[in-house]
Amino acid sequence: MDPLKSSALVGKIAVTGVALVALSLHLSEKAPLDTPGLILVFIAVLPWLGSILSRAEMPGGWKIEFQAVKVEQRRQAQEIDILKFLLSNFLTEHECRHVAGLGSDTPYYAHRDGTTAYFEMEMRRLRALGFIQSRPDHGIRSLLKALSDAGGREINVKDHFEITVRGRDYLRLRAEMLAVIPRTGDNNGLP
Repeated sequence: MDPLKSSALVGKIAVTGVALVALSLHLSEKAPLDTPGLILVFIAVLPWLGSILSRAEMPGGWKIEFQAVKVEQRRQAQEIDILKFLLSNFLTEHECRHVAGLGSDTPYYAHRDGTTAYFEMEMRRLRALGFIQSRPDHGIRSLLKALSDAGGREINVKDHFEITVRGRDYLRLRAEMLAVIPRTGDNNGLP
């Protein structure tokens, strides 16, 4: 067990134990459970409430906020920020465009030019990630041959590749994330 968690557990047990001993001494003097007795019960239970409550309000306007909940919320917010960063930067802008193009209902055209070598690398990476897959009897070689045979004219990339379920899931998650990110001047490289 983590030493920090272990010492916190010992502290909780100690507070609860002392409060319960004081409660039993208090109850041995008087039979009914009165206000001081209720306060001792509350003190005995208080260390364990942090895992289920974020704050407790007592009569008289006293408020207790549990630090553990705040720390956990901060940790989760940091993890969410990390996941957003990774999701938004996992693919390059061009790779996102290829996945989206293959996921659209319209043809996705490409033509041979000075960026064809990059296009080939991007398509290979997307296939390796499982975001796209080759159509039967097609793939990178057939795509490159079609680009070469077209003599600069556009060809439909969808004749050679198609989006996968993983690719559609990525596009959906990315779109959902972009919908909740506040629009500011810095968009972390998001298109």
